[in-house]
Amino acid sequence: MEVAELGDGVLVTVTGVVDALSLPEVSRELTDAQRGSGTVYVDLAGVTFMDSRGLGSLIAANERSREGAAPMRIYRPSDAVRRLLEVSGVGPVLTEVTELPG
Repeated sequence: MEVAELGDGVLVTVTGVVDALSLPEVSRELTDAQRGSGTVYVDLAGVTFMDSRGLGSLIAANERSREGAAPMRIYRPSDAVRRLLEVSGVGPVLTEVTELPG
């Protein structure tokens, strides 16, 4: 994972496998990023596999946004992530952007 400032927001780049082993780090980084006021963009292009726990971390971040934390947007979901979003029916719940600001 990599976290970088992005204008008035934060870019969290997630790569590799997102499962029970990596979940604590992913959840921690998303939670920390949402403590700021700018939008959190989660780049998922490098994710080769995501299980339901990884999906749960995205849903939790989305819920925190709805409860007043910084907004969270997914960016460039890999084919593996896109399939999971479609099969689970969660795709419409998460906001996806096709470009980053600036």
